[in-house]
Amino acid sequence: MPKTTPKLSAAGSKLREQINKTYPARDKATDGWIGDVRHQKTKSDHNPDAKTGIVRALDIDADLAKGVDSWELAEAIRQSAKAGDKRLSYIIHNQKIASASLGWVWRPYSGSNPHISHIHVSFKPSGDLDRKPFKIEWPKAKQATTPGARNEKHQAELAAIKAEQKALAIRIGKLEAKIK
Repeated sequence: MPKTTPKLSAAGSKLREQINKTYPARDKATDGWIGDVRHQKTKSDHNPDAKTGIVRALDIDADLAKGVDSWELAEAIRQSAKAGDKRLSYIIHNQKIASASLGWVWRPYSGSNPHISHIHVSFKPSGDLDRKPFKIEWPKAKQATTPGARNEKHQAELAAIKAEQKALAIRIGKLEAKIK
């Protein structure tokens, strides 16, 4: 049997393409798909399938864009899978794993790599040739707040609490008067 050239699954390729389009200036330092020497010594979706040469894993660097939280992207991918995308097998990020086999619920992950610097996504064989777009609600950058804006917010919150405190003091006084 001739040796096949490794290639990323169509679903993995499509997801990477969508992420690159959504976050064009993202860091790609910890991106990857094909297993290194360490992976090759283990059972890993980063290793090419022996028959087809298809790799069913994708790593996406956690540094997506200024103000975008990688955990939110991992969660958005999980939500896509939970909503019925059958191409996804499991996701690992920030010491958490969610998988099709356990109903897409996040649970602790204690593998040797905590997957903090990147999001790991594994695909099922059904994604080998399927390039349809993923239905993902892409996380947006959070609006940075200035110290002045934060101060105003805290002052408003404090004023509301003081108003509640005053109203409670009046109620307490009325109740104490009834008890006497």
